[in-house]
Amino acid sequence: MHTIKELHVISYASDLGGAKTGSRHGPDVLKQSVYFQQLYEKGLQLHWQHPIQLSDTNLSKLQKIAQLCQVLAESVEGLVQQKKKFIVLGGDHSCAIGTWSGVANAILPQQSLGLIWIDAHLDSHTFQTSQTGNIHGMPLACLLGEGESSLTQIKYPEPKIKPQFICLIGARSFEKGEEDLLKRLNVRIFYMDEVKARGIEAVLKEAIEQVSQNGQVFGVSLDIDSIDPVDAPGTGVAEPNGISGEALCQALKQVTRYPGFIGAEIAEFDPRRDQNQKTEKLIAQLIAAMNV
Repeated sequence: MHTIKELHVISYASDLGGAKTGSRHGPDVLKQSVYFQQLYEKGLQLHWQHPIQLSDTNLSKLQKIAQLCQVLAESVEGLVQQKKKFIVLGGDHSCAIGTWSGVANAILPQQSLGLIWIDAHLDSHTFQTSQTGNIHGMPLACLLGEGESSLTQIKYPEPKIKPQFICLIGARSFEKGEEDLLKRLNVRIFYMDEVKARGIEAVLKEAIEQVSQNGQVFGVSLDIDSIDPVDAPGTGVAEPNGISGEALCQALKQVTRYPGFIGAEIAEFDPRRDQNQKTEKLIAQLIAAMNV
């Protein structure tokens, strides 16, 4: 039997930030999943926290998402202060605003936060550049201090992450406005062409080294749509020519070698679009890769 490691799981049961509904059901399906129950046999004990879901519905969509992210930030902050490993399960990717605001508030200003963002999209719009106004396309901009103040100032008034400590991996579908923002801030983007050419293992190794400089704390934010839809069909904004699910699992094992790795989130799983529990099974494997 393996040594049992403990992992605290926070459900962000909301899809308010997305264009399509469905990802709010993801955490509940995963909690019941046989693949998640099998994680104990791999050496991982899951501790499910109280799920984060909307209580006050008499608010605007922006206010609702800000409220949810505030509660999520508090939950994550508490775990980080207690030095407990966590995984946030979305819901749509607006959860990242809460997750990493919570981590930042727990460690700043003594330590800097690094973040690896694995995604088919750049998620760096503001309301000024977004054509849809969907907040799941804005979380990275918010963490960089750009955008709506109710989202950029959760838990901590300054930007949560410095641009030099962020790496994006797998980008292949985005708009000029968000790309311009990241280029202006000089954020490192490993576009999908580079991932294909070099392999996800080598790209992820370089990204980890950049975001964990001087032994600093870092995390992983993983959008299911970064993975090729053949391997992970269960997502609302599937983009072809993505990262191999198996190769990503293998590559993510690297994070366990770094003491600064603090936790992760996996967003945009929509169980209604899954096929034969393919995505559900893969998410369990991804969690095992980062924690066992």
